[in-house]
Amino acid sequence: MRKLIVQIFILLLLIISLSIHSQEEGDVDIQLTENPYGLSYDGTNFWFADSKRRAIIRVDPSGRQEAFNLGIPFIAGLNFDPREGKLFVASKRVILKVEPNTGGVTERIQVPIDKIGGIANFQNYLYILDSDTGKVSVYDKGTQSFFGGFLTDRSEPKDICFARDSLWITDSSDGNVYRYDPTSGKITGSIRSPSKDIRGIAILGSRIYVVDRTTREVKKISFVETDRFLASGEATYLINVKIKYSLDETTLIGGVLGLLPPPTTEHQRIRNLKTKDPKFKGDMVMGVRALSKKLGIDDPKGPQTLEYHFEARTTNVRYYVLDDFLKKKEEIPTDLAAFTKNRVSVKEKAGNFFLDKIFDARLFRSDWDSLKKSLLDSGLPVRPVRSLVFSGSSNPSFRDTLDIYIPSFGWVPLASVKPEKIESSRAYQKGEDMVDLYRSEVWAALPSPILFKAKDSEIWKPIPAEIEVTLLPKGTDLSSN
Repeated sequence: MRKLIVQIFILLLLIISLSIHSQEEGDVDIQLTENPYGLSYDGTNFWFADSKRRAIIRVDPSGRQEAFNLGIPFIAGLNFDPREGKLFVASKRVILKVEPNTGGVTERIQVPIDKIGGIANFQNYLYILDSDTGKVSVYDKGTQSFFGGFLTDRSEPKDICFARDSLWITDSSDGNVYRYDPTSGKITGSIRSPSKDIRGIAILGSRIYVVDRTTREVKKISFVETDRFLASGEATYLINVKIKYSLDETTLIGGVLGLLPPPTTEHQRIRNLKTKDPKFKGDMVMGVRALSKKLGIDDPKGPQTLEYHFEARTTNVRYYVLDDFLKKKEEIPTDLAAFTKNRVSVKEKAGNFFLDKIFDARLFRSDWDSLKKSLLDSGLPVRPVRSLVFSGSSNPSFRDTLDIYIPSFGWVPLASVKPEKIESSRAYQKGEDMVDLYRSEVWAALPSPILFKAKDSEIWKPIPAEIEVTLLPKGTDLSSN
């Protein structure tokens, strides 16, 4: 009997543990009503509002819902405050403080904002978003007064939350979630969401939960956050590459053939790279990890074909250059000399000098060659990249892109000559629909990822080639090929 009780106790602990883990992951199924608005989490339950029903709705860890009718129109967001254990619910020119166990209103805070987009709690402050003007006003709950705030540059802001020491604001004009510094009001990052019609946002750990008003679903966005970039979303491509080239050297004996692989970066991870020629082995080519093949008497001259495949997992990555980086005034490292034509002193330049140079060059140049020349003339390191762009299920198209080194910050991608709508002088992005096939390890572009040198003491010489890329079906086992 005692043994049975112990077993039952262990089983109960396991069930509780799994339940807690599931809730921490936010795996509860939330069935939204017809007019959902707002989203918050109180540590156990999710909450959202229905403006048409004039109610707030609690969703417990099992997905069961309970509605609390507040009887007021124009409900436009809600937020749970763990310090007070209360829900703050926004309506027209008023914020209600609600007891979550009963749905009773314990306090009304009058605010001079007709169209509140959402509210966020942090410590003793309420951050109130005006969806008409895009302004964030700060309300001190202790003194019951407004102070400070800032204007966002969002055209259709719909909701706001506080998480990870930042304010996060949704914008239905482009379907992005923007991160702001709550002290300075400066934008510090952004993440693309799966919908434009967002009417609620909550952040748990490394997941963003948004209310998609169109499909009436709560959608999850996994993301990675660092001091340099925000990355979200993921795509996987299985790619086969066939390269046709010619070896016309006087002799091949003692020579070495090099293959620059797709780079693993913050934007993409490369796995299962394998050539159909087993003589290619891991090596250093142009100072980076690559593949090489020693040529001997059995290797023929003339036309050649090399085929290889790999898996690429890409993410939508967006870099934001903040003031903290610019203040460092770090000189361009000497080991980037191969990417630089003109040496400049960073300390002699104003903080935004290089950012302005990049942005102006992109605005007034129409092709990659002139853009690259302008950046090199400014003293910036440039790294040419040959990329693949995937649209739908068809085979990809080729695109020349650039990596540019920003002093004190690091490498950022330029996926297009002209800045995209989301980009500014401080913002750079690369989408998950793009894969970098190979990149140069000098400022000059390479015609292909194939290189040759007659002997170890010589430098690598690029070889022109015809490149054919095929997208392999999902489920293809690359490791066995």
